[in-house]
Amino acid sequence: MIYIVIPVHNRIDKTICCLGSIKSQNRKDVSVIIVDDGSSDSTMERVSHLYPETTVLHGDGGLFWTGAVHFGIQHTLSICLKEDWILLVNNDAQLNNDTIEKLVTFSTNHKRKVIVSAMSVNSINKDVIIKSGTRVKSWALNITQHVLQGMRVSEMLSYKPVEVDLLTARCLLHPVEIFQDIGSYNADLLPHYGGDDEFTVRASKNGYKAYVLPDAVVYLDEDKQTTVKLNIIQQLFGVRSSLNIINRWKFARAVVPIYALPSYYFIAIIKSFYVIFKRN
Repeated sequence: MIYIVIPVHNRIDKTICCLGSIKSQNRKDVSVIIVDDGSSDSTMERVSHLYPETTVLHGDGGLFWTGAVHFGIQHTLSICLKEDWILLVNNDAQLNNDTIEKLVTFSTNHKRKVIVSAMSVNSINKDVIIKSGTRVKSWALNITQHVLQGMRVSEMLSYKPVEVDLLTARCLLHPVEIFQDIGSYNADLLPHYGGDDEFTVRASKNGYKAYVLPDAVVYLDEDKQTTVKLNIIQQLFGVRSSLNIINRWKFARAVVPIYALPSYYFIAIIKSFYVIFKRN
């Protein structure tokens, strides 16, 4: 069985499209668990009406992304079998009908010692690849490479799996035993952004390789993402900000080698300020 955990906070129309793509999968041995973290729209009513087989867990709005993921995983671990999988899916993603099948086949062929992500493609221009995984070129200089990002699907010469250091959990498959081996996503450390990156590094340290699978595709409506305007203080310290310098310190302390920690974090701060002032 593949248990699909979807963290949700509003955006009901995206959730319904996501669930529709899951319903159309070649694999039918799936069970969907939505973690509704205090949605103020009609998420619960519409999901219950259109997809009554879906389990809906409820948060109070304070779980955020990593907390919702952790909540869903803990629920799943209480009901699943040791040979099952847990697939994390964001509600703004729509899966090709063979995506889950390809991810599971890849994991099985690698004796379940991997975590593997689908490749994200722009849903409007289906030739444009969006960030799915990252290689760290230098911890000390905080240099990373977002593999495949910005490439054209039509220009790809190979669809071989790409090994990476960090994975975006937009559509990310885990064997259930990984959570028994290394624990779950750490919501106390990184409640919203960075939880997937930290988990990937922790998995790698414990013998699980991380891959992006280019022939397993999810489509993301990147051109219509709804964003909330944050002021400078909110961008630097807000839970929902990817530029949060406290979270960047927590992430660095958790995963960056000690020799590279000072320079890595110094450059991380510069990057945060650069993006903020570029936006303003």
